[in-house]
Amino acid sequence: MDIRLREAAQKGDVHHLQGLIKEVHFLLSTVSLAGSNETPLHIACLSSHLEFAKEIIHLRPEFARELNQDGFSPLHIAMANGDTEIVKELLNVDRNLCLVKGKDRRIPLHYAVIKGRGHVMKELLVASPDSAEEVTARGETCLHLAVKESSV
Repeated sequence: MDIRLREAAQKGDVHHLQGLIKEVHFLLSTVSLAGSNETPLHIACLSSHLEFAKEIIHLRPEFARELNQDGFSPLHIAMANGDTEIVKELLNVDRNLCLVKGKDRRIPLHYAVIKGRGHVMKELLVASPDSAEEVTARGETCLHLAVKESSV
């Protein structure tokens, strides 16, 4: 990924992003070709930059499904940060993002349970009630994980 794009994402600088896109029209198209799998949306979610995340979602909604090198989607990352507003934005793109399996076949709800992020769990369950039945690579449901992590 272009270092200027990475820096804009880390700072949440939407104006810089727009300037870069005007300068290099195909900038966001080359992100997936760079080999790293990390997109500006992953970085924006990691840094909790809501406005930057909204702009990237608008420009390249397909980035919402990408897994980074650690096996996490932007929704996994936003959920881990407890960032309800970014979670809502991502779910507005596609409610089925709740079912994207990441590392160890865990969906964002599994991590929300493990981390005890009740406010995010609610958003995920409203968006996809069936996600509660999804199992991890070890065959664990959300209930199994809650008991295991003493989140109940």
